[in-house]
Amino acid sequence: MRRYLLANAIICLCVAFAAAAPAPSQPVSQEEALNWTRHLVPLPKKIEFVSKVEVPVSQVGIYLHSDKESLALQARKELHECLGTPPRQVPDASFILVLKIDPQESVLANLPNRDQAYRIVPMEGSSLLLVGGGPRGLYYAAKTMQQLLKAGPAGDRAQIPLVSITDWPDLEDRGFWGGDSSEHIRWMSDRKMNYDEQISTTGVDENKQCFVRYAPYKQRMIDEGPTYGINPVPVVLHLEQLGNGGVFNAYPELQGKDAKPGAICYSNPIFQDLLTQWLLLWREKPGVREVDVWMTENLGGQKSCQCEKCRKADHNVLEARVIVAAWKKALEKQPDLGLRVLTSEETEKSNPEVFAELPPEVKVWYYHSLFTYNASEKPMIRPYLVEAARKGRWIGVCTNACALVGCWQPFTGAHFMHYRMNEFVDKKLCGYLGYAVPRLHHVAFNAEAAAEWGWNAKGRSPHEFAVSWAVRRGMKDPEKFAEWSDTHGPVAWDVYGSEWPAGEKRGVPGKVADLLKQGKLSDLGYVLWEVYPTPWGDIKTVEQLDRDVAQAKRAVRLALELGDEMFIQESLAVQGYINSLKALWELKQVVTSDGVAGPKKQTAKQYFKMYVDSLDQTRKALTAWEDALPAKGGRAGIMRESVKLVDGMIGEMTAVAAELGCSPQ
Repeated sequence: MRRYLLANAIICLCVAFAAAAPAPSQPVSQEEALNWTRHLVPLPKKIEFVSKVEVPVSQVGIYLHSDKESLALQARKELHECLGTPPRQVPDASFILVLKIDPQESVLANLPNRDQAYRIVPMEGSSLLLVGGGPRGLYYAAKTMQQLLKAGPAGDRAQIPLVSITDWPDLEDRGFWGGDSSEHIRWMSDRKMNYDEQISTTGVDENKQCFVRYAPYKQRMIDEGPTYGINPVPVVLHLEQLGNGGVFNAYPELQGKDAKPGAICYSNPIFQDLLTQWLLLWREKPGVREVDVWMTENLGGQKSCQCEKCRKADHNVLEARVIVAAWKKALEKQPDLGLRVLTSEETEKSNPEVFAELPPEVKVWYYHSLFTYNASEKPMIRPYLVEAARKGRWIGVCTNACALVGCWQPFTGAHFMHYRMNEFVDKKLCGYLGYAVPRLHHVAFNAEAAAEWGWNAKGRSPHEFAVSWAVRRGMKDPEKFAEWSDTHGPVAWDVYGSEWPAGEKRGVPGKVADLLKQGKLSDLGYVLWEVYPTPWGDIKTVEQLDRDVAQAKRAVRLALELGDEMFIQESLAVQGYINSLKALWELKQVVTSDGVAGPKKQTAKQYFKMYVDSLDQTRKALTAWEDALPAKGGRAGIMRESVKLVDGMIGEMTAVAAELGCSPQ
């Protein structure tokens, strides 16, 4: 009842719009409703189509209940831009969009992440009420409305569904760090992402004055982020990596005693003062409300500061204490400054103790370069993190949206992203901080999937998401694209989840050509120390391997039928990888540390050739895939290192084949 009283009250305030007769409504067919939903990303939690109207865009009035919030003004502005109409009153409006922020709205008041929640409800006459639980909620209601409007025919008439939607995000924060994400703020915002981080230049000049700054492309995060509902959060880099900022030139006494170069003496109060100044300098920037301090990433087996005071404490705990102390000192001047802390592989064993040092209002990003930067099909969030989240600690995760960090590969991975995001939501995490590299356009599908399932984890299936993605891009056969995604994606996930070929670059447990020659290749499904899965840790059985080979062949055929060069080349690259693993497995059956027995040499030649030919196919496809990408928007040749790696793998195996007397013709 309260909803309709509110709606009627708002209409009374909008009499200037009501001169024209309401537009007549028409029924919505099941096909029309399905088309509209496929244009929505993320899919709303609850949606019901009541009817539709069609009116001239010039007769659509937009009424904003209050213009005190900048995001509310931006919501109205974007709706006008979507309609192609000037921001003015429409005295003869035959359809009205009413925009309002109401945290106490009866339904929104009880929803998770209420400030981002929204409702769209039909009102009496030809009108829709867009109401948000906060400014972001209203902004997201407007985003959904824009997507619905864009799904209709282009021209001077708007087809508008009278739709009932109740929606809210599963994860409070959803965004990216690094790469070129700061250049895609509007893209992220249109998909209801709300967070971006970039590493800052943080240091001390020759006059011992603290400074913070961004390169222009990173500065866009701060300049544009708040306009589009994106929280821009500067990063103070992993603390042992601050030396290049002049810290030790100005204060050599901060270098830890008998420690790895870069390790800081946290018992010296100078560093706490420096960190306080950096935090305050960032808070002075317009739109910046939080700073993320990244804890020491890796001492590489070397020591932290061994001075008399430091060596008595766990260096990770001591580091956390200094971070908190600097933040609390900054709060004396900026009481609304928020703090986030990012963990690392260095802090992993101490994380529970680190958490105990952090006040409840400090937000934690969980990161570990081995545990969170991988594509393995296994749970990522450890029990102590689940327990911390259950007790109310704000926990988010920093993880890859790409296939392999530092070993760039094409990866359209709907099933992979669905698996990851559902784990995070199921384990009650609060945030997702994705690493969409080398450029966001290289991983646009996975990045959009993160937006989809970070908002609504239980909504679309991987197949349904792929269909909607294809619809939004105007592909001729969305169902066939989804079939390709279902066929290709799991194979690619098996390949990259096994760190193939990234494990060759890492060199642990060793180069497969050498391991083959030595008779030391692992069995299928083996993961060294539960960390290093190369070459086939995510491929558990021969049946799975053979199924992947068959599916990869089918994926190539489907890609050719789609006729999109980008997906053709991605399919060829992954097929080359899985076929090389098949060949490697067969070689393991005939090559021993004593060589290859005479009767088996012909078989060995066959599979050496298959291995080399398969990787040669991949090598060519990687370059062709990058060439097929739309709107590169950055330096070309980003795949060069991956191609170089594959070239090396071909050369290494060719040499082993020759040494064993099994060189293929």
